[in-house]
Amino acid sequence: MSQNKKWEGKTKGGVKGHQFFVFILNFFGLQIAYLFLRFVAFYFFVTAKSTKTSLKYFREILGYSGWKAYRATYQNYYVFGQTLLDKVALLAGMRNKFTVIHEGHDDSLVYLKNLSKGSILLSAHLGNWEIAGQMLEILDTKFNILIYDNEAEKMKAYMGDVMKKKNFKIIPIKDGEMGHLVELHAAFRNNEWVVMHGDRYLPGAPVIEKTFMGRKAKFPAGPFIMAAKFGVPVTLVFAVKETSSQYHFFAKKPIEVKRARTEQEVEQAVKDISDKYVSELEQMVKRYPTQWFNFYDFWAQ
Repeated sequence: MSQNKKWEGKTKGGVKGHQFFVFILNFFGLQIAYLFLRFVAFYFFVTAKSTKTSLKYFREILGYSGWKAYRATYQNYYVFGQTLLDKVALLAGMRNKFTVIHEGHDDSLVYLKNLSKGSILLSAHLGNWEIAGQMLEILDTKFNILIYDNEAEKMKAYMGDVMKKKNFKIIPIKDGEMGHLVELHAAFRNNEWVVMHGDRYLPGAPVIEKTFMGRKAKFPAGPFIMAAKFGVPVTLVFAVKETSSQYHFFAKKPIEVKRARTEQEVEQAVKDISDKYVSELEQMVKRYPTQWFNFYDFWAQ
């Protein structure tokens, strides 16, 4: 979790804490782990600097008042912790612990697979995108995950042991380097899918300004520029938690993107795709407000 007014490219939390919960999961099960998690969530609620910005999100953006904002902020931490535990459980092979409601799976992902071309699956820090990864495994489609290289290096190394049997590749974005563009080009050329998020950016990265939840906010331009320049379809995917054992997976209708040849075509494609993304994300955040996990002032100018 990041603090204050901007995301710093790191997720708060240590390896030892995750190892503790992996131990609880292995020996006592998911529900006992959830019980311990209530105390951890309360600790972060009381001590984390991000609580102030989370309260601001619920009060000023969503219009919550009084104790409702405090309860929602605590729930935001608690559900975030649940998704982390669910992630470990899923990657450790405990898939039978969860059921998934599919919405748009056949119409969107199966259709996308039948196109036999590279594609972008665009999501956000909302819910649990690893559930979406499980859906991709069902389709037996090779995919890549594009993430910032400096986001919790030790955690990625630890989780790599849990994830070593998974059929996907991580493409890191390194500061000041363009190596990820070469890997993206190779992935699209091989008709592979690339999963990325469209709601965070590092300082200095290109951004676009949109009206989101009634206020101006900045979004990374990168995912939309990539789609335009590579000319690959974009599918918006979200997986949110409905109950302790059930998720709801959404796959929106693919956005067909014609390869842009000029700067004007790039600008128009970026506008069209980002408008659809921000509109869909706003609907999802309003529907699942405590499952949007950007613990910093997203609307800060």
